[in-house]
Amino acid sequence: MKHRLSFGFLATLMLLCIVLAGCGAQQASAPKEERVVTDTTGREVHLPGEIKSLAIVPIPWASIVYAVDGTGQRIAGMHPSAKASYEKSMLKTLAPELAGASTDFVGQDFSIHMEELGKLNPSAIVVWNYQEEEIKQLEALKVPTIALKYGTMEDLQNGIRVIGKVLGKEDRAEEIIEFQKDTMAYFDGKKAALADKPKPKVLYLYDENLKVAGGNAVNTMMIETAGGANAAKEVDGTWVNVTMEQVAAWNPDVVIVSNFSQVQPSDLFENKLEGQNWSNIAAVREGRVWKAPIGLYRWDAPCVETPLMIKWLGQKLHPDVFNDYVLADDMRSFYEKFFGYQLTDEDLKFIFHE
Repeated sequence: MKHRLSFGFLATLMLLCIVLAGCGAQQASAPKEERVVTDTTGREVHLPGEIKSLAIVPIPWASIVYAVDGTGQRIAGMHPSAKASYEKSMLKTLAPELAGASTDFVGQDFSIHMEELGKLNPSAIVVWNYQEEEIKQLEALKVPTIALKYGTMEDLQNGIRVIGKVLGKEDRAEEIIEFQKDTMAYFDGKKAALADKPKPKVLYLYDENLKVAGGNAVNTMMIETAGGANAAKEVDGTWVNVTMEQVAAWNPDVVIVSNFSQVQPSDLFENKLEGQNWSNIAAVREGRVWKAPIGLYRWDAPCVETPLMIKWLGQKLHPDVFNDYVLADDMRSFYEKFFGYQLTDEDLKFIFHE
């Protein structure tokens, strides 16, 4: 009797396992339900349950998506300028898989080539918030479209939060935002120490055509947080062209050279830029011209490493105030925590153009 009961019990158990396995297989094969995510413009975006790939129009956001996702596997395409930055950044070391990411779907002017986008067939596309006509076209084509505002630290962090929701990496996104806010809080704590300090005039040079960061550029915030003053603050706009006469009148104490061009500090020290005379500019005379660092992305623009950029700039402008951290150690901690990567001395030299 015991044997008959045992056999019956086992048979029932086996049947139950088969049924459950079948249900599990059906659940595994069933597509995940559609999700709705609100982008930084307040638009509700209907997304597939699983994001397999993204096409990314805004230049810095390929590096930010990588940082949030922890991999480049889901980045199908990026802007040509983002790809150019990738080729000379730490992102190439951390995410070699991005070497195959397409740039054919977007022009230098951010225009979207719909036919090429169709070839990529991304799960969704990320665009600038001001690309209203393209957004309408993409919506008509039923392409899930995430629009991001960009320009301030708040915009950046709101965008990181949206990307975290898109990718299902909300916790990681919040960790990055917390890192940024904690570091910015550190600078708030330095305001009293900077209050009576002279504010060095800083000119942020974009390229060889005398395009500089104007008063509306996020670089103004970076400079002021680090205890300086943007020499071109009174010039309206973000990146704006000026004359050498204006530069001479401002006579900046410091010049930061961006990574958006091939210009090097030596070009100013040796007066190599055609039609420009830098020899009498205080920053050049005193040897205070530096190339901005480049980590995952160019530190000239808002990115996940912006707080580290301000730490770097702070030690250039006020080393006596910002003397309670070793930036190389902070960099190593950041890369280890978020990317599981141990920066070498050579990596640091590369990042800081040393």
